[in-house]
Amino acid sequence: MTVIQLITGAIGSVAFGLLFHMKTKYLPLAAAGGFLSWLVFLFGKSLWGSVFLPALLAGFIADVYAEILARICKETSTSFFVTSVIPLIPGSTLYYCMSSIVEGNPMQALNYGRDTFLFAFGIAAGMSIAWAICYFLRSVKAR
Repeated sequence: MTVIQLITGAIGSVAFGLLFHMKTKYLPLAAAGGFLSWLVFLFGKSLWGSVFLPALLAGFIADVYAEILARICKETSTSFFVTSVIPLIPGSTLYYCMSSIVEGNPMQALNYGRDTFLFAFGIAAGMSIAWAICYFLRSVKAR
């Protein structure tokens, strides 16, 4: 089951790379980014069990991966980051939250909503930490 999740994460990242008109030669890198970010998330989930810390770690790794590729490929990091983070987007928890609201189950909606928020906040926090570290290292290197 884990292998299927990793493969679909990689395929989904390639699909979004195509959607965002990523250069064809970078599509395998997009696949590797999606694979890596979901692998890190699954590893973190097995360690911590919650959603926030694995999402934070996966967002951090995805952004570091994107920054490294941006320097190597002489491209912007945004396209690499967006395609790498696609498997992490909390679509299922958001869907179940909305479904619970429609069904009139506020407690279940609250649980799914909390997980959706923690997932999204973890990705954003991980990305922000990685961006800040990379920015700091670039400014130190420039001096």
